[in-house]
Amino acid sequence: MTIYRAGELTARLAAALAEQPQELHLDLHEVSEFDTAGLQILLAARRHMHAAGGVFTAARASECVLDVLELCNLTDLVCGENTSARQ
Repeated sequence: MTIYRAGELTARLAAALAEQPQELHLDLHEVSEFDTAGLQILLAARRHMHAAGGVFTAARASECVLDVLELCNLTDLVCGENTSARQ
């Protein structure tokens, strides 16, 4: 989830959101690269789901995802309180 794949990931997310799901759950444990472009994608998905009255969750964040979330002080905002503790 980096700037190099942001366009592709945004398009895939837009297609999923076009189906108007009530819930969107993202499992991030296999993410091996993550930068602020990936963070923007997560935050846009979260914002979209909340605006539509849906539920957004992102869980099982990998180390690289946690690194960026912690750096931006957004761990709880995106992944919930129990994800901030590294396993």
